[in-house]
Amino acid sequence: MSIELLAVDAQKLSTPAAVLDALQQTRGDVVLALIDGPADQSNRLKNLQGLLSIYSLELNGVDLGQARRNDVLQVRPRLGLNKLIIRDAFKNSEERVLNFPAMRSAGVSTSIVEIQTSRQFSWIQALPLARHDVQAIHDALDRSQQGGIGRVIDLIRSRGKEVILSRGKSKNWISRRPNNDEDRDESNSDTPTSTSVSSRSLETAVKNSSTSSNTGPEPASDPAIEASPKETEKKSSVNISADRRSYY
Repeated sequence: MSIELLAVDAQKLSTPAAVLDALQQTRGDVVLALIDGPADQSNRLKNLQGLLSIYSLELNGVDLGQARRNDVLQVRPRLGLNKLIIRDAFKNSEERVLNFPAMRSAGVSTSIVEIQTSRQFSWIQALPLARHDVQAIHDALDRSQQGGIGRVIDLIRSRGKEVILSRGKSKNWISRRPNNDEDRDESNSDTPTSTSVSSRSLETAVKNSSTSSNTGPEPASDPAIEASPKETEKKSSVNISADRRSYY
């Protein structure tokens, strides 16, 4: 069933960009947001019934046509107290009269009034939002216009507060980088230590070899000579010469 607004003083806003454009105007307009009340939020059956409900709206004696829950309307109120009548489109006996103030004047920013709907008409009420809450919603829509009209409804319900998941993921990703850097530092720190140990052992071996060469005879001129019985004779002669030096 198609629903259209009949009054020229009302306009249905179906996108976040349209809502942002309405909030940027300074003619004293009012944005009416039909949102499910707390009683319908906690009950699935009532919530479903509320989505199927159709309301007839009348503002200051002007017929605004029909609307449903989660509809957002931009209306032109009058200066002072405004009278909004909500009726059941199928039962004229079911109606609720709501009042909200407005500053209809040039240079006045657009305000937002939350209309909490319910299957029980006595629970329907109008809640004007504070100026800082309207500004917070404006800033959120100015940052991003994604999410459709459902995001607009959530922003109005939460008074402009929302959680941005993408930033949280980037923070978690960045927080892991120091750990990797620490692992790299640890791996890098191990390399110099092992290198220093090996270099020290090499220096010790060189010193020992130099010490033994000073106390013993002169090394052979050709180190590439293969092992033979002559080496055994050389070793024995070295021992004999060492004993003779110690004797003298």
